[in-house]
Amino acid sequence: MSVDLLTISYYTLEQLPQIRSTILGVYADVYADEIDSDPFFSIERFEERLALHTSAPGWACAIAEVGDHVAGYTYGFTARDDEGTFKLCENMLRQTWRKRGISRLMHDELMSHRQERLSQLLVRRERPRLRAMYETWGYGRAGEKLPFPDSPLYDVMVLKLQ
Repeated sequence: MSVDLLTISYYTLEQLPQIRSTILGVYADVYADEIDSDPFFSIERFEERLALHTSAPGWACAIAEVGDHVAGYTYGFTARDDEGTFKLCENMLRQTWRKRGISRLMHDELMSHRQERLSQLLVRRERPRLRAMYETWGYGRAGEKLPFPDSPLYDVMVLKLQ
């Protein structure tokens, strides 16, 4: 029996051209059900959000691979209006690789490179189990937000980094 090796690699904006198709492929898998039924989750709208996120300072991404399979990624950027906050935008893991601690390892690798005081993320209101997972990582609920007119309502969660 062989055991595939988990590797988590860190990328910055300069390497986005190398990983863009990976990001889009994982997104398409994770949101396969919503892509056709909700315009907010379409590939086109995600690409718009990705362009917005990558235009901010400090964009970085961690990608997890198990053997030669991409398991998922997480990325974020330094808040434009508050240099002390890192906005964690996406933390995506393909179904096959869930409940193995990989999401936390990607998160921790990404955070290990950050200089900000706080990390902030948004969790869809209808995902209480996901919110509970982030709470076990030390995040606390700090409010709610509708980031785009056509988006779902999200809970804002914050983690002190330093």
